[in-house]
Amino acid sequence: MPDTKHLSCYESNPMDAKHIWCEVALWPNCSDITTAICHVSASIDSFYERMISATQSKHRQGIKSTFILVSWAIWRERNSRVFNDKEILFRQICCFIKDEAREWAFADAKALRKLLWEPS
Repeated sequence: MPDTKHLSCYESNPMDAKHIWCEVALWPNCSDITTAICHVSASIDSFYERMISATQSKHRQGIKSTFILVSWAIWRERNSRVFNDKEILFRQICCFIKDEAREWAFADAKALRKLLWEPS
């Protein structure tokens, strides 16, 4: 079973996960997660708890959805690198995550839609 304790999921560059989260923190209503990103070397559980507690209560469900989405994208990219020897650029991963978040929001992920488009 792969090691899932740490966010440094990328074998080629463990800092990529932290950079992805920094990009997400630039999204509307996501700046609160910046403090959790500073502790990105912590376990996933610890990172998740810090991120949720740092977020305004009205945006917590949206951040939870974002956490699932970003984790899935990182896992997907890691598998592509390991099993298919294919690697996409950092910017492409970030664009994929943003596009996927929009699709989830349009597919009735109400908390994610609220996080992405409602004024803070």
